[in-house]
Amino acid sequence: MEYRLRNLLIVLLIFVVNLLHGQQVGLVLSGGGAKGLAHIGVIKALEENGIPIDYITGSSIGSIIGALYSSGYTPDQMIQVFESEEFFLWSKGIIPEKYKYYYKKQDDNATMFSFSFDFKEGLPKTRFPSYLIPTHQMDIAFMQIFSPPIAKANYNFDSLMIPFRSIAADIYDKKSIISKSGDLGSAVRASMTFPFFFRPILVDSIPLFDGGMYNNFPWDIMMDEFSPDFLIGSNVSQNTPPPGELGILLQLENMIVTKTDFDIPDSLGITINTRVGSISLLDFSDVRGIADYGYQKTMEKMDTIKLLVSRRTSFFELAQKRRDFVFDQPDLRFCSITVDGLNEPKIKYIQNTIKKKELVTEYYDFERRYFELVADSHLDRIYPKALYNFNEKAYDLALEASLKPILNIDLGGNISSSSLNQGYFGVNYRLLQRLATIFTANSYFGRFYTSASINVRQDYNLYIPFYLQLGAYLNRYDYYGGYTEPFFEDFKPPYLINKDRFLNLRLGFPVRFNSQIRFSYKGGIKENEYYQVDNFKRDDFPDKTYFDFHNLGVEFLRNTHNFKMFPTRGRYQKLSINLVSGVETHKPGSTSQTFFDGKSNHKWYVAKFLNHSYLPIVKRRISLGFYIDVTYSNQPFFINYSSSILNSPSFKPTPHSKTLFLPQFYAHKYVGLGIMPVFEFSSDFSLRTEAFIFQPLNSILKHEEEFTAYYSQDFPKYSYMASSSLVYQTPIGPISLSVNYYPKENKPFTVIFNFGYILFNRSGLDY
Repeated sequence: MEYRLRNLLIVLLIFVVNLLHGQQVGLVLSGGGAKGLAHIGVIKALEENGIPIDYITGSSIGSIIGALYSSGYTPDQMIQVFESEEFFLWSKGIIPEKYKYYYKKQDDNATMFSFSFDFKEGLPKTRFPSYLIPTHQMDIAFMQIFSPPIAKANYNFDSLMIPFRSIAADIYDKKSIISKSGDLGSAVRASMTFPFFFRPILVDSIPLFDGGMYNNFPWDIMMDEFSPDFLIGSNVSQNTPPPGELGILLQLENMIVTKTDFDIPDSLGITINTRVGSISLLDFSDVRGIADYGYQKTMEKMDTIKLLVSRRTSFFELAQKRRDFVFDQPDLRFCSITVDGLNEPKIKYIQNTIKKKELVTEYYDFERRYFELVADSHLDRIYPKALYNFNEKAYDLALEASLKPILNIDLGGNISSSSLNQGYFGVNYRLLQRLATIFTANSYFGRFYTSASINVRQDYNLYIPFYLQLGAYLNRYDYYGGYTEPFFEDFKPPYLINKDRFLNLRLGFPVRFNSQIRFSYKGGIKENEYYQVDNFKRDDFPDKTYFDFHNLGVEFLRNTHNFKMFPTRGRYQKLSINLVSGVETHKPGSTSQTFFDGKSNHKWYVAKFLNHSYLPIVKRRISLGFYIDVTYSNQPFFINYSSSILNSPSFKPTPHSKTLFLPQFYAHKYVGLGIMPVFEFSSDFSLRTEAFIFQPLNSILKHEEEFTAYYSQDFPKYSYMASSSLVYQTPIGPISLSVNYYPKENKPFTVIFNFGYILFNRSGLDY
């Protein structure tokens, strides 16, 4: 009874005070990740009921929503932002397909872990990955969104449409940082930098993190900064529960996060607690549902709010205020671009990328150049800031640049339930002055595949950019060792081994943004070891074919796939022509029909078109993949059937098929088609089913007596394969459980678990 009487007296006191002067209302927005979308519903309910919002403070997601609203966004516009494909990409650290600069991309490899080494102070200093999600996309997006409104406010947060404060955390001095002036995008970017998820930004050389670490519900800062008459708090968070003895994550969170007071005193205002449920930090899949829940919770308290807040703001008042603020915000155009953080030659390299022929002035032109820089393997970070130049009526663009460490060690490979276990080790050494040079070396080691390579690439960042790359490769494929029997069964001696060693010279040019044209020369020796009969004995020795080759090629490549293996969106296209010449030498084994060495000269061409694309059917839920491989070659037969088929083009559309010798999928002229429906349970978890058909113009057949090759009749019966895989894309590589079907094999079905990448270095005769 006393508690109710006290509350009634407080309400009456607030009501009397509010009648005496114009009441000021402060809105406090908590952190809480995706749950904070409920703040949008809270704002919408307040707007619809004429409840004024005179000030806003926010931490983390509360800072993002508070800054958007203070910049003139309506609740519906904010929902559109969070539902957009662009925001999905920001939150996942994914570069849009149209800005994947394939020209700068290094060859795919099996890297799962990377470790960098700095030598700035003489001794090597190891740098480990400190965040999971790249922030390049987010950095430029925040600049684009918040630069015009803060320029209109003359970089004073009090002059925004709604005066605003953003809260970040200084982990060095262990205190909250209150942003009230300067770059709004950077203030918001700092406030939402959740540790270990996003890369922090530096302010005065101090990394700033999520404001919720030290104050996740800044109602006290609201009172200190603005002293409003009444507070309305929107809270979707709570303090971390006590950790158990073995709760490592909770122990860590309790160590770095300070407890927050989520209770606004009754004498100061009211708190709307929206308990959204078990939604993960970055699960923005139900924007409207969460916002509607915040709206509902606010409406449940609206009668009380109206009783406590006497002042009203009409829809027309608010709309006019928003129009006045948004109307003449200066467009994002640039009058100058400066680069800080590097020495002069490196700055010149970046400026050549941005300017090309003339100064970039339009935002969308800069956006293209920005993602060129992001794709550069030498640059660690390009953080953009736009400061409005009132004299030039355009923005001065400042880029804070940093380089990747010069030495990088990569580890990876694949862990499999079959014999496809392999390891990967790579080294990258970078040099950047006016030219960019990278030295790479790697090695694969496993039962099926062993390889080593060394490359040097130099980029010439001219008006028409190009690169030169020289590499040396050694490859060994043991197809029987790679056969997918369970690893605990005994293996028989291998009956087929392919080896090659060659030099590769490449000259590449960008073509638009996602594509490149590449000229190449490969010269080396390919070696095949094989038995020409199936019933070979232990004391038999194999035939050997050596092909001393020269391979000239030109290829057009386009790639926007979202994953190195098991992509769910994007497109890979290849159009290539290769001219091959060389000398074949055959050394017969104990099962051969001949006893003398053979030698033959060969010359042929291969033309190939490959298209591996995904078409979205239901946004971020269902996509349909298509696979087309059209290959045409006038390649002659080699001395025997085995060497003929081993050196022919082949159709291997799945990761698993690349590890098998499937003679029915080899031909000189063929069409391969595939269809791949993909069902996405989340952006990282999917189920894919793949079916492929292979139609050669002529099959390559074997004369059983001479062991030579001959063609079948035109258009023989087709072959097909199928696969179904459950795939989870972890931050370090895919986990997959696959069922594969090859109807003409002795064991048509295989079930395989893999964790990692089934990838290979390039081969001398790949097309």
